[in-house]
Parts: sequence; structure tokens; C-alpha cells
Amino acid sequence: MKLISKSKFLDYLTCPRDAWFRIHKPELKEFELSTTLQNILEQGCVAEEYAKQLKIFSGMVEVVSRDADGKKEVDALIAKRVPAIYQPTFIADGFVVRCDVLKWDEATAKWDLYEIKSSSSRHDTGARDHLSDAAFQAIVLERYGVPLGRTFIVHLNSEYIRDGEIDIEALFVQNDSTAKVDARRVTVAVEMEEAKKYLNQEAEPKDGCDCIYKGRSSHCETFSRSHPNIPEYSVHDIYSIGRSSNKLKALIEKKLFHLHDIEDSSEFNDRQQNQIETHKSKEEIIVKAEIENVLRGYAYPLYFFDYETFAPTVPLYDGYSPYQKIPIQFSLHYIEKKGGPLLHVEYLHVENSDPSEIVAEKLIDIIDPKGTVLAWNVGFERSVTNELAERLLSRAVALRRICDQMQDLMEIFSKQHYVHHDFRGSAAIERVMNVLLPEMTYDNLPYTGQDVGFAWWKGIVASGVIPAERDEKIRLITEYCKQDTLVMVKIWKILDGIIRE
Repeated sequence: MKLISKSKFLDYLTCPRDAWFRIHKPELKEFELSTTLQNILEQGCVAEEYAKQLKIFSGMVEVVSRDADGKKEVDALIAKRVPAIYQPTFIADGFVVRCDVLKWDEATAKWDLYEIKSSSSRHDTGARDHLSDAAFQAIVLERYGVPLGRTFIVHLNSEYIRDGEIDIEALFVQNDSTAKVDARRVTVAVEMEEAKKYLNQEAEPKDGCDCIYKGRSSHCETFSRSHPNIPEYSVHDIYSIGRSSNKLKALIEKKLFHLHDIEDSSEFNDRQQNQIETHKSKEEIIVKAEIENVLRGYAYPLYFFDYETFAPTVPLYDGYSPYQKIPIQFSLHYIEKKGGPLLHVEYLHVENSDPSEIVAEKLIDIIDPKGTVLAWNVGFERSVTNELAERLLSRAVALRRICDQMQDLMEIFSKQHYVHHDFRGSAAIERVMNVLLPEMTYDNLPYTGQDVGFAWWKGIVASGVIPAERDEKIRLITEYCKQDTLVMVKIWKILDGIIRE
């Protein structure tokens, strides 16, 4: 019998069949750890290292042994009633759990369970929720024979703002979740037995998985193995179909998997209808008057703007909260007047220090108050700039003025003024680029937007980086950000050409 760990149990709650693959076929390519996920896990470890320093864990002993020796070590520490134990492992009834911290409570003569999370709140619902996580642990602990007291979810404090050295006590919230976890335990105990039976099947389960009733972004990693009859581009890719579960379910039950199988699209919203109908007709939708109305509203100078940021779990610099974005870089292509040349300015911070002052000064100096600042999905650029204004009160007026100048070039596509069947319902810049600018690619740049910040932190500003490797990362990160704004320029030129035809 294979032991069911907490992570495998949570995998089961998310998608049983995918969890079965993870246990029985862990070598599958779908389970290769991406750079993005590895970076996220590393940041979680950073938060945990800080949490271990909380005063409540004073005198904590870390378990160093594993397997049989680990059991002996844990049993000895439990018997001695040491103040706290870090990462003890327990096995009971076919389940295994490695807890974050057990803390002895002398008053109740019980062990309190502390689960450390790198999130900035307790997750009570959804995939891999914290209550089911803690309930699983509590059940295994009690089955092992540990007298269990209260259960705490320790998470980052979203309201904490760094001012000098990290205040460990203020950085975390110790959320007493005993009542909520106890309420969840009855359901979780039943689910645990179901998971143990399902996941210990030697033969691959024959049925597909319930992900078939979810939108593409919610599919499990092994969806194509469980549903080989579903095409790579299917009804699951209809824009926001995951929020219309009844519509999707109706299509699946009728075995309508291809968009071209949908004869009547009238029940779908306008954006979904456009996606379906352009796929079937292979004809574009170009609403020239609407595009012209948007473009005529832009004032010169025209600025094409993009930030890259790093949002660490634990704030690196004063004035930041957990997960608050550090503006490490920007790219700005601009045209000063109609028919003028394309100019470019960029900045990448290469020191281990807060770039806020420098970035703000450069943007205020470069961006003319009369111009229009274009971004793609402008909410991100606005949020970063507004956060700059909150940290730099002396520059707040100018920075908020820049926010007021911002407009979203993406809206021409998200508002359906331009629809192409190969956009596949998306208005993401890379999808639009692939269709309108097939000669351009990100393939030579090894980063996604999420990875740039981590590459900056680990490969540019960290100590001990090899100079040649640092220089190459600087080059690649600079090119990545520059490409984003250049793509916007070229898309704008295509749109401008349309209204001139």
C-alpha cells in the first residue's frame, strides 16, 4: 500500500485521476517542475524560515532524521515534551504527514499544531484550502496517538509595512483556526478513506476526470491523458466559459467538443459568440469606426509603457508589504509628434536597493503631461505607479497624473473591435502578436513575466553572481521588457494603418 501524504490528498481533492498519475507515474513530463513553480516554492521557503523565528517557537527542536530513525527521534521528543518540534513526521492508517510545528502547551497538556503558509490570508475554500490541509494533519496526529490541542494557520500579514529590520512578530498572523478545522474534520476523514482506496488502485482508473466540466485554465496537468478525445482547442477555450458551468456542461453532455460543432451560439455572450463564429467562418471582425474612435483619442506624445517587477513574500525594502511589487525595470518607446521617429528609453535597476526613487524620477522627467501612456492590460501599470505614489509622497501628484494619462491598448481587442479566429478568444499580447506579427517571437528569451523578477533577484542583485552570467541576464531581461513595448508599437501601427485605408 502506498502511503497517502497531505500533498497527495490535496491533489486528490483537486482532481482524483491526476493525483493517481502523480503517485503511480511521477515520471510523466506533465509533472516536471517549471522554473516559475520552483521560484514560487523557494519564496515559500523564505517565509517559513522567518516564521521559525517567532517567539512562540522559542526552544524549538528540528527533526533531522527520517524513516525509522525519524520515528524514534520524534517519539523521543514527544515523550520529553520539548517546547516545540519542527517538521515531525507521523504515519498512521496508511497516511503520512510532516507537520510544520508542534508546540507543547503545558496548561492543557496537549500539542498545538501550527501550519505555516506563505499566503497573505487563510484560504478557507477552493483548491488546496488551508482548513482541509490542517484537518488532514489533525486526523493523522490523533490516529498516531498525539494529544492534540489547538490548530493555528500562520500566514503573512498583508497589512505589515517594513520599516527598518524585519519585525518577525508583526510580519505574521497566528490565526487560531481550531473551530473551523474541527468542523471540517468529519468531511475530511471520509474523503481521506476515499482517497486511500482510489489512489491505491494498481490499474489506471478508466473514467475521465471532472475537469472536463471546467474551463481550460482549471484543467489538471494530465487532462489530455484522461480525455484524449478532446481537441487541443475546444469548447473549454471559449472565453470565460468556466464561469458559465451550465453552458459548458450542456456542450459536454451533447459531446460538442469542437467550436465548429456549435450550430447555435445565441445563448453565449457577445465575446463568446464572436469567438465561435469567427472560428467557424475564418473571417475577421474589424470595427473600423470603433478602432478609429479609440486611436483618435490618443494625444501625442505617445508612450508605450511596460514595467517588470519583483514581488517577494517577505518585503526586501522599507515601505513595502508582503508580495508588494518592486518596480525593477521599465521600457518606454515613444513618438513625440505625429509622423515623428520612434524613440526608446529604458531602465533596469542592478543594485540590491529600492529602485522607487530612480524609477519615479525618470518617468516624471520623460513623460510629458500632454501625452498618452499606452500599456497592455493597464491595470498592472496603474497599480505599480499608484504604489510608487504611496511610498513617495513628494512625487505623488506627478505619478498620479501619469496614471491618469494611461490608456489600455488591449481594450481594442478585449472590447471586440478587432477579432481574429486565431486569437482564440484571448486578448493577451503574445496571442495577438502571434497573429498580427508572426515574425516576432519570445522564443529566444528564456523568461515569462513571472520569471523576470526572480531572475533579477537571483541572477543580478544577489551576492556571489558570476559577472559574465550577470551580464547575460541583464541583456536578456532588458530585451524581454523592450520587446513588450516594441510589440505594442507595431500593433498600434497596424491599427493606425487600418483606419487610414
